Amino acid sequence: MQHSRFLARAALSLALTAAMAAPALAVSGTVDTEGSTLRLRAEANTSSSVLRQLAHGTQVEVLSAVENGWYKVAAGEETGYVSGEYLKVSEQEVEGLPVEQEPVYIQVTTSVLNVRSGPGTGHDKVGQLNYGRVVKSTGAEDGWYQIEDGYVSAEYVSEVDAALASQSGKGQEMAAYALQFVGYPYVYGGSSPSGFDCSGLTSYVCKQFGYSINRTASNQLNNGVSVSKDQLQAGDLVFFRQNGSTKPASHVGIYIGNGQYVHASTPGVGVIISDLSDPYISNGYVGARRIAQ
Repeated sequence: MQHSRFLARAALSLALTAAMAAPALAVSGTVDTEGSTLRLRAEANTSSSVLRQLAHGTQVEVLSAVENGWYKVAAGEETGYVSGEYLKVSEQEVEGLPVEQEPVYIQVTTSVLNVRSGPGTGHDKVGQLNYGRVVKSTGAEDGWYQIEDGYVSAEYVSEVDAALASQSGKGQEMAAYALQFVGYPYVYGGSSPSGFDCSGLTSYVCKQFGYSINRTASNQLNNGVSVSKDQLQAGDLVFFRQNGSTKPASHVGIYIGNGQYVHASTPGVGVIISDLSDPYISNGYVGARRIAQ
C-alpha cells in the first residue's frame, strides 16, 4: 500500500512539474466570508500557522490551485494559502491555473535516516533525521522523497497527515533528543547520562528544553496537560502502573510516534524503545501528559 502511494505521488509530481513550468495569466479572487475574515495560512491546511486575516471583499491574486481545494494567493506582499470555499474566482479562469500537489508529510520510521544530496545511496550524505521526525516532501522519484535538505529513501518513512505535521516542533525535538540515550544504563535514582531510572530520563530530557517537572513517575502525572491515547504526539510523557503497584503511576517514558516510546526500563535492560501495543504495557497504561505546548 505504501509503495503504491509512493508511485502515485511520483507520477503526479512529474506531471505537476511539467504543468507548472508553463506560464499562467494572473487570476483575481475576492474573499467571500459574509462579514467575517479569511485566514491566510502558511500551508494548504487548517493545521498550519495563520499569516494574517483577510477581510471580506479583499482582492487577492490567485497564483495556483491545490489538489485539496485550496488556493495559493498573493495578498499585497504576502503569499499564502486560503480555502477555496471562501474565495470567489471565475471557474473559467481557474481552469488555466497551475495545479500544486497537496502537501505531503513523511515521518521517519528507522532509528537514524541519512539525507542524501540526490535520489540514491551513491550520492553524498548531507545530513541525518532521527526516528519519528516529520518533514515536508516536495516531490518523489525513483523510490526517494525530496525534502528541503536533500533526499531520503521511501523505504524508511511513512506518509502522515497535516495535523501530525503541524505538531512537529519542540515535542519532536524532545523525542529525538531522548532517542540518543537508547542503550544507556539503568541506574536507580539516576537522572543523568551516567545512568537513568524511568522518571530520571524524562525529567532530564524535559530540563534540557526548559521544562522543570517533578522527579517521580506518580508526581509527573501532575505536570503538563492530560492527553488521550488517540491524540498522542511525539514528546508526550506516557505513564504505566505495573502489576502490584499501589502508586498512581510506577513507570514513565517519552512517546516518539508510531505507537512507540523510549524509556529507562530495568537494570538489566537500560534505555530502550518499546511498543505501546505490548500486552503487558498496554494493560498497565495509565495515561499521558503533554509538557511541550
